[in-house]
Amino acid sequence: MSIKTNIEDGSGKGYLAKVSPEGFLFTQEAPYPPSSEETKITIYRQFLTLNNDGTTSDMRVNGATTPQIFYINAEPDFDIYITTVSFIIAGPGASLSEFANLSALSNGCRFYYEDNNGEINIGTNLTSNFEFVRLCQGNPSFGGGGSAFLANNVVGTSEAFIPVFDFRNFGFKWGLKLAASSQNKLVLEINDNLSPSANLTGFNAVAYGFRRILD
Repeated sequence: MSIKTNIEDGSGKGYLAKVSPEGFLFTQEAPYPPSSEETKITIYRQFLTLNNDGTTSDMRVNGATTPQIFYINAEPDFDIYITTVSFIIAGPGASLSEFANLSALSNGCRFYYEDNNGEINIGTNLTSNFEFVRLCQGNPSFGGGGSAFLANNVVGTSEAFIPVFDFRNFGFKWGLKLAASSQNKLVLEINDNLSPSANLTGFNAVAYGFRRILD
């Protein structure tokens, strides 16, 4: 025998939830935060830094002999959700087939994350500006011909490719989660000599998303 139940507000005013004839529960998203809830999220913006030192965001380093690792990792008191990662690869006269204005890299960069399943590759053998643009699915798309995806005067007078990787395009509704107090991390590994030069005037990556305060 079934038991008839109702969903009612907790204030004693007798407001009942409604169900359609098809069995759908009527709900409505509030245009403002509930008054009884404290803020649960804060903005997250963080550069990937060398060995997660929190300071060295310039990725123009020599990784030809020993791979150089730039990453961000989980924090003790927050779950971090990374929605996008913005890259800058700058060099005067840069074209898609090059890396900045250098020849395409020999080994390339590796973009990956670590979770309970180990290392998960997002992109490997990232050897050229085009490979980064392709990794990011052509986002943002602007310009055309020889100036496609290329922004002017980004680092001084140098042009730059500025692709943005969006985790939400890959099934991560809220972004990539770095669980609190875990070993989770997001990494860019450099395997070539990318020391600063006139043809490589900028290279970095910054992650955007939010922190969720633990209950």
